[in-house]
Amino acid sequence: MKQMILLVAVFFLMFNVSAFAANGTSATPAKADPSKAVTVKPPKETKVSITGVVKEITDTMITVERTVKGKTEIMEFLLDKPVGKIMAGNKVRVSYIKKDGKNVATRVTLAVAKKIIKKTPPRETKPSPAVVPQPSK
Repeated sequence: MKQMILLVAVFFLMFNVSAFAANGTSATPAKADPSKAVTVKPPKETKVSITGVVKEITDTMITVERTVKGKTEIMEFLLDKPVGKIMAGNKVRVSYIKKDGKNVATRVTLAVAKKIIKKTPPRETKPSPAVVPQPSK
């Protein structure tokens, strides 16, 4: 019986302490720690790439024509630095990001055509005529 009373008393104290802890307010206001200040990160820049044919190229701009789902589209890109060995009519791959509503090319490379390898079925071997038995007369 004593154990039962002791057990009830312990539960009663535990629930009362937790109720006071939940309702209790601190006498001193919480201070903001400047080292734990929330910093807002700028939005992530998304890199996009396209493949197309160069229509016009200068030291500061490149114009590429590409076809998507049967529709032809002309895109203009700003260049941070001039690109060499690329001329009008070349097929290129342009990696770019959008800054202030403009497309800025980060990388311009010549597009390489993929080789298509056709697999030929294995040849069937036929026995040589010397191995074929001749019918006897």
